[in-house]
Amino acid sequence: MDIRSLRYFIAVYEERSLSSAAKRCFVAQPSISTTVAQLEDDLGTKLFVRHSKGVSPTDSGSQLYPHACRMVSDLSAIRSLFIDTPTPLSLSISLAPFLSGSLISQVIKTMLDEVSGLTLKLVNESESADLRFTCNRYTNEDDVFYPLWEDDYVIAMPVGHWLADFSSISIKQIDKQPFISRTSCDILESWNYLMQKQELTTDVRAEVKTEEYALDLVAAGLGISLIPEHSSRGRHDLCLRPLNDVKLKRIVGLAHKKTCSFPAHLINTILAVKQQLLVNKLPNQ
Repeated sequence: MDIRSLRYFIAVYEERSLSSAAKRCFVAQPSISTTVAQLEDDLGTKLFVRHSKGVSPTDSGSQLYPHACRMVSDLSAIRSLFIDTPTPLSLSISLAPFLSGSLISQVIKTMLDEVSGLTLKLVNESESADLRFTCNRYTNEDDVFYPLWEDDYVIAMPVGHWLADFSSISIKQIDKQPFISRTSCDILESWNYLMQKQELTTDVRAEVKTEEYALDLVAAGLGISLIPEHSSRGRHDLCLRPLNDVKLKRIVGLAHKKTCSFPAHLINTILAVKQQLLVNKLPNQ
């Protein structure tokens, strides 16, 4: 087992495809297959299950993944100790309009702290960018996607709202309630479908573009809203309640086109950030 085999393993784990992992690592697919098979022999366990649509990690593969990310990151950190003059690296990052919050700021801060010589330019989603903060559902087969965290959608309400008396609520309890809608919402279509399927409606009092505006209006008592849980961290003027009969979530991460390549230490830093977000929970998480 060596670092190269762990890099290949990480690529297969995240891509869920041997061919996509090969493109990402700029090697032939047989090299990926042989390396993963050798790693499985070395560890004495199966890491992936092959099927017609690609591969799925086994329990052993999921157990190995965070350790592999940490080992690759540690090696990169050791190498960086002996780089006297870091090569300047300037990148642009776009941010999907439905994303916000402290986690994105933490990712950006870690990248700037850990990658010497890095400068970042944040641009709108409509502009061309090297990297994109987005959700997995907005990526395609031409993208490489690095998942960073999962967001559960919850109902946000002002303190003292009658729904706050429940530890969790049903989607039927939202029927005809004053509601703050976000037009830039990655699950808007799924939410509308669920409401229509159960013949439910909401009394939309306002439509806003950002999560911050929605939360401010909720706190002011204008209605409730469907919000990613992490977006309300640090706020004490809101109550959050999970839905007990509907499960809505998103996977947030960084994406880039497979045709683009980046220094290994940058990619390793992005992977290390994920581990920090999992281990070092922020307040109210």
